[in-house]
Amino acid sequence: MKNFILKIVLFATPFLGFLVFVNYFGDAARLFANDYEQKMAKIIGTGKYVTNFGNYDERLCQLELIKLKSIRPKTIIIGSSRTMLFKSSHFPKTTFFNNSVSGASMEDIVSIYQIYKEYKKLPQKIIIGIDPWTFNDLSDQNRWKSIASYYNRFNHLNSQEGNELMKYKELFSFSYFQSSVKLIPKFFRGNLDPIPTSNSKNISATKLTDGSLVYDQLYRESSDKEIDNRIEEYIAKDIFSIENFREISPKNWANFKKLIGELEQQNIKVEIVLIPYVPKVFERVEKKYPMVLKTEALVNEFAKIHKIKVSGSFNPFKVGLDKSDFYDGMHCKEEGLKKIIKGESIDK
Repeated sequence: MKNFILKIVLFATPFLGFLVFVNYFGDAARLFANDYEQKMAKIIGTGKYVTNFGNYDERLCQLELIKLKSIRPKTIIIGSSRTMLFKSSHFPKTTFFNNSVSGASMEDIVSIYQIYKEYKKLPQKIIIGIDPWTFNDLSDQNRWKSIASYYNRFNHLNSQEGNELMKYKELFSFSYFQSSVKLIPKFFRGNLDPIPTSNSKNISATKLTDGSLVYDQLYRESSDKEIDNRIEEYIAKDIFSIENFREISPKNWANFKKLIGELEQQNIKVEIVLIPYVPKVFERVEKKYPMVLKTEALVNEFAKIHKIKVSGSFNPFKVGLDKSDFYDGMHCKEEGLKKIIKGESIDK
């Protein structure tokens, strides 16, 4: 029996070592590259765009970007990847910064606001991107936890999320290995680091100095057939983050109202933007996910009471968008975003 156990240990040790090696150095979500977000922020701080970045913690990057700001922007937008393509050219009458993060939740929105508040860099106006899942407690959007301390301070909580322990569990995760192993060749070539550039459009995705994103070349130059395929893939599975949306979250709605109340007290102007689904996806959402429509109605009702401007809709037909305005099932092209704000700055 002892020999059998010894053989298992001898067999398992190299495997576990290899697993840890790949997960640490491939590091698909940049959990262990503690200065990665700082590198990206410093490049943007020098006035250059940044490209060649992979998976990284977008929330920590926002923290670093806000910390580095020497001049506070007059207008910011906080939303998800659906608002990430808004750029300064959409808002020509103000200084603008895009603080959107992928899969943004209400916790993200109030946390990023809190970061601005604590670093005394609050803008004159905050545009809030409300998504179909913003008030869904079962959206499975947990990425905000890397900046949970700011969320806790916004709500005067003392909770500790234990993110460090959770992070190191990923060293032994086979699912993390599957993602990280793809990046090992880049590790050996030494080209995992973000690269400064003066070009706004590159082979890989590019983050601009105003915080906005430009998609990678393959996504930007997608054919109609490729876009059709993405839309079909999108509706062939559960709709992102709304599959279990059965009620408006009391907690998230309370956070939203508290945030608006604070902004009103500080005389910070608030506007809301709703980004639509592509028509084929919306037709399914309209039939199967009534809470999404209720979210829009509730937000519009609240905004009317508080005299908050709302641009856009989850319904593409309301804002005159068709399939040609989309990259996929839920992300608008830049021209689509212009239509949402009717060719005018939201600042008007």
